[in-house]
Parts: sequence; C-alpha cells; structure tokens
Amino acid sequence: MPALLAAMDALTLEQDFQAFFKKAATSVCKLLNADGAALIILDERREYFEYHLFEGAQEERLNPYKGMRFPANEGIAGRALKTKTSIYVRNYSSDSDAMPDLINGGLAASFVIPLISSDQVIGVLASSWFSEPVDIIPPQIFLLAERIASQIAVACHREQLENQLRSLVSIDPLTQLSNRHGIMQFLDQKADQLARHNRSFALFFIDLDGLKTANDQWGHEVGDNILRDAANRLRDVVRRSDCIGRLGGDEFLIIAECDEHNLTILANRFLQALRIHFGTGRKRGRISASIGIAFSPSDSTEPNTLLRKADAAMYSAKQEGGDRFHFASRIASNESEKLISAVDIENALDSDEISLWYQPIVSLRNKQVIGFESLVRWLKADGQLVGALPIIKAIESARGDLEIRFGNWILQKSAQQISEWKQQDFLHDIHINISARHFLHPSFLQELQKIHTQYHNVCDSLIVEITESAMLDDMERARRIILRCQELGVRVAADDFGTGYSSLTYLKYLPLNSLKIDRSFVTDLPHNQVDRDIVSGIVSIAHALNLLVVAEGAENEDQLECLRALGCDQLQGYVISQPMPLEQVMRWHSVYLQRNLYYPDRGASVAKLSAISKHA
Repeated sequence: MPALLAAMDALTLEQDFQAFFKKAATSVCKLLNADGAALIILDERREYFEYHLFEGAQEERLNPYKGMRFPANEGIAGRALKTKTSIYVRNYSSDSDAMPDLINGGLAASFVIPLISSDQVIGVLASSWFSEPVDIIPPQIFLLAERIASQIAVACHREQLENQLRSLVSIDPLTQLSNRHGIMQFLDQKADQLARHNRSFALFFIDLDGLKTANDQWGHEVGDNILRDAANRLRDVVRRSDCIGRLGGDEFLIIAECDEHNLTILANRFLQALRIHFGTGRKRGRISASIGIAFSPSDSTEPNTLLRKADAAMYSAKQEGGDRFHFASRIASNESEKLISAVDIENALDSDEISLWYQPIVSLRNKQVIGFESLVRWLKADGQLVGALPIIKAIESARGDLEIRFGNWILQKSAQQISEWKQQDFLHDIHINISARHFLHPSFLQELQKIHTQYHNVCDSLIVEITESAMLDDMERARRIILRCQELGVRVAADDFGTGYSSLTYLKYLPLNSLKIDRSFVTDLPHNQVDRDIVSGIVSIAHALNLLVVAEGAENEDQLECLRALGCDQLQGYVISQPMPLEQVMRWHSVYLQRNLYYPDRGASVAKLSAISKHA
C-alpha cells in the first residue's frame, strides 16, 4: 500500500491529464475489482454534471454515456455533491437516486467519490460494476481509492486552471469568440490542412458599420452590448464546420470551407444577421456590416495574404456605404478608380466627359414606367467607364465649391433633359440625388428658381432625393427648403430610408412627397420575415402620412411580387433594367411597351425584360 501511494504521488507529475487519468483510474479499478471508472465534472455554473472520461475493462459499455449531462442535484453524484462524502451502492437499481439510463445500461453497483479541491466539489469519480461485486470490499481499500481520487482532484483542478489560462490567450473575453491569436492560429492550421488535400475555403473579413457612432453618442456600454449581440448572431448562422473569431474592435473573421458557388449565399446570410436595430426613441440606431471575401486557392494559399486581401475588399465595401460585400478578386479591376481626384472631376466636367445615365422606376400596380433616376457616369478619353461611387467620393473629399458646382450641373442637365423629353411627348419624372451640403446651401434654391424661370413646366417632373442626414442636420431649415421646392413644383423624397435614424419625428414634421426604402431591406425578400415586417411597417407609416413608397434594389420577380403584395407603390432595380445611357432610353422604353410588360403575363414579362436590359 505505501508503494502504491508513492506511485500515485508520482503520477501527479504527468503533464498530460488524460494519460494521468488512465493510470489513476486503472489503479482504482484494480483496487476495487471494478469494471470501470468514470470522471464526471461539474460545469462552471455548478448546475450540471457531465461525463468526461472513462477507463476500465467495460469501457465500451461506458463510452455511450460520454458527454451525458444531468442536473447537479440528481443521481448518486448529486448526493455525493450535497454530502461531500463517498457513497457505495451495492445494488444500484434499487437505490432511490438511481438513474434509469444507467439502469438500462446494465449498471449493477457504483462507488462515487467526490473530487474536492479548495474545499469545493468539482466533480466525482464513479467506479462501476456491471455485475454485483462478489466480495465484501474492506474499508481500507475504500480509503485508498479515496486517496487516489484526491490526487485526481488535484490534477483535475490543475487541468481546469490551465484551460482557463489557455482561454485567456485565445478567447476574447467580451464575446467569448476566438480572439485574434486564436483565430489566426486556426487559420494557419486550416490553410495547411486544406492545401494538403487540395480543398478550397474562404475568409469573410467583417467590419461593423456604425459602431463608432453608437459608442460616441450612447457610450461604450451600448457598444459592448452590440458587439456581444453581433457575436451571438454570427454564432447562430455559421455552420458547424465554420470557425469564427473577433480580430479586435468591431472586426470579425469567419473561416468557412466551401466552394465558390456558396460565397454569395454565406455572405448574404452574414449581412442579414448583422442588420441590428438597437435602442428606443431618439436613442434608436441601426448597425450593419461591410464584408470582404478572399477565396483560397484562387486569391492565395498563404494566410497573411488572404487576410490582407479580405481586409482590402472589406474596406472597398465600406467605401461604397457598407451593408454589402466585395470579393478580393474583383478589387484589382477597380484600382484605377481609387486614383480619381477632385481635379480629375473638374477637368472631366470642363471636357464634357461626365454624363447622366438613367434607371427606370415603374408602378407596382401595373408596371407602367413612371420615371427614371439619373446616375452620373464618366466616360474617360481612353474609353474606360467610371461609375458614380468613385466620382462622388472624389467630390466629397474636395475642398472648395466643387460639390455645389457638380450638384447644380446635375440640376441643369436633368431640367434640360425633362424639357427635351416633353417636346417629344415623353412624359416621365426624373429623380436626382442631392448631397446634404448642397441641399442646405443657398445656391440650391437659387438654381431651382433659375430652372423654374428658364424652362416651362419642367419642375413638376423633377424629384429631388435627399438623405436623412441632410434633413436632421437642420430640420427647420430643411422644412423651409422643402416647402420652397414644392412652391416651384419640385417634389422631395427621403432617400435610403431605414439606414439612418428613420425618425418618425422628421417624417411627421417635414412635408415630404415620398420615401425610398433602402435596398438592404429588399435583398432577402420574400424569404426573410424580419425584412418583410420592416417593409410592411414602413409602407403603413408612409401611407398614413400620404407618402408614396419607392423600393430600390429589386433583382428578381419574387422580390417584385413581394413588394407589390406589401403595398409598395413604385419599384426600381435590375429586375426592370440596369442604368442605361441617354441614347438607349427611348429604344428601351419602346420595346418595353411593345412587349406589353404588364401584369397579365408576369413570368414571361420578366424574362423578356431581362433580355432587353442586358442589351440596353
């Protein structure tokens, strides 16, 4: 016996806990002539026991119970926890605390020893017999088994402390996700593993939109709650095989083994999960996400390169307003656009290289074309076509009056186009986007007055779209400007509704004519019930205030039908047509009418219309 005790003391030096338990449990089984021994541990809240490890001749009969959980006040283990004493049950099935699952598993007898560390039970060691013990077990053997169990308790406590230390190194304490160290370690392992098996995977680099504003306006406690909520939402939507971590701040990384066809599906799932509304009343806000996607092996197989490319793609998505995703593979083609400066735009205006393209807006009642939104394009001398976003970005970063000059140019070009169309009996509205700074600038109303004087009956076909920020910056001034617009016949719409504060106060106070539901609420229709409810609520409120509702970003017939069913008045999106240059508008409209694209033949209509759009 002394020699055995000395051996058990030496076992505590074993660094691998499972190897230590195997040796210790084997010793207990030999002492008691038991069929096996199980390590059953309390959870952190001390609410449940869970079977962890087994050892013994009947291990195959015990293994099915690995991972089994039961309340801490049940079973023989619960009694041992309460009394802090060992309990020997020679006839298990007749005991009042016997568990049916274990009886059905053939357990005949059990000796449960509480594992005590720092005067607290952390679990139990349960020795098991699957036939009634033949011999009477001497008390000194029980005492020796308890001595061995005390060594197991020491080693078990040490293992728990080491796990906690490992968690501090690799777990983010706020979200309980892997931290930067942990997720990067996993990325290295995953990249090596999948490269060896020639399999593909993706990095989703996620950055929350609007968290800094939430922190600044409502404090870091609100920001921390948003981060925890975001982490939980991502946990709910990632697949079991995906790995998720927080890189720091408001950045998350998801590593997903998938093929290229699933990238868009996963990205949309993550975007939807991170459309977070928080707060109430004036303290209400909305968070979204910008996502960059790098795909291995096509983008790279080297982890740091993949991370850098995913980061760059995320930044590109954020520069376009957020609540969207970009692929790293498509960023390189846009590099030239990033080099555009305010000087380039001024020169392009002087050289008459800037033009307006037009995207149709139709009635959802009968699909009749109501108007067009004008969108800026720059056809460079070398033939390259530059879209609106880099142009606007360059203008917004400029000093001086370029933003005002550019906005007035759009007003004049749109008025001129309305006038020309009316002369051709082409009676359609034109929607134009006006920046917040331009809208509040004195020259805006001056330019409208000039247009009203210069062109006959043009202003009644002009619709100015402004964002919530323009109205909220100075609501009283915005009200006066809107009223003056309407005196001149110009209608005013709230653009991108739902992405800012979406305050009912300004909807009630400002004499708007319509509002435009942001595309982020349209993308997942009709399948996303939350977005359906949001759109339905916006429509109800708008109609109660006598406002028309325009939905933008619809790409398919299902979205169109859903928006019509929810009561939206008008629709804009690729399901109708992509933006087109001026010289194609008349032809597109003529074909649209000839094909009779109204509701009697909905399915055929969309197919025909898509074909037209691609050639327009």
